[in-house]
Amino acid sequence: MKKINHFIINKDGVISIEFAACCVLLSVLLFIIYDTYNAIMLQNRLERANYTLASIFRERSAIYPIIDDSVDDNAINSLCKTDHLACISSHEFFNSSQVKELSQLASLLLDREVAVNIDGLYILQDPYNSADLTRAQLVSVQHRYCPSGICDGEINNYFDSLPSMIDTTDSSLSNYSKLVPYVNRFTSNNIKGRWIPLYRVGLCVVNEESLYLKWINNNRNTDSFLPNLCSHFVVLSRCNDIESQDKPCPVYLRSK
Repeated sequence: MKKINHFIINKDGVISIEFAACCVLLSVLLFIIYDTYNAIMLQNRLERANYTLASIFRERSAIYPIIDDSVDDNAINSLCKTDHLACISSHEFFNSSQVKELSQLASLLLDREVAVNIDGLYILQDPYNSADLTRAQLVSVQHRYCPSGICDGEINNYFDSLPSMIDTTDSSLSNYSKLVPYVNRFTSNNIKGRWIPLYRVGLCVVNEESLYLKWINNNRNTDSFLPNLCSHFVVLSRCNDIESQDKPCPVYLRSK
């Protein structure tokens, strides 16, 4: 007991430097543990929410209405009105309002504002060689929704840093196109099969529990070694039009 008293208070009755240093180190350690624990728990919640949203989005043909060139959406219009794709109606197209709805659902699941970024990969098949992926053309559609402008800075950088779904710099095919299976059923236009569209669903949230980020930056929009939290999942479209069971899944053809 006497040794402990000497450690805390020196012979002159003043708190010792060693004790003060230990208090500082202990406070820093507790600070780090608290921030790390909160970041891990929030990341786990974000991963579960992202998996839920991606699972809902892949079932879009049974949930969302058909989208065609009449929809006031630049990305969909550009996809339909190019020479590469005859304008058709499809449950598998998506627009910015649907991405906003997913952001609102994620906000309810996580009880905070959530930024959502969705990329869609559509493969325009060769009408004469529909099963040949090397003869197909890759088309990517992207929509992003950021409530209250939380995408500024770090979160935008994360979404922009994700690999392009149509990048073919390393080989004749993109890495994402290699994940797409060819299905020999539910087709139209006298084509025997089709390449299934692929979706990449990404979520990001501001790490509001972080004491460190609150301390250095109230808006937490700048880059730091303790970043905000993000996650993304890649899923295949599931063609399941419950309104028309006998209707074949759409086939996307490139120009002949």
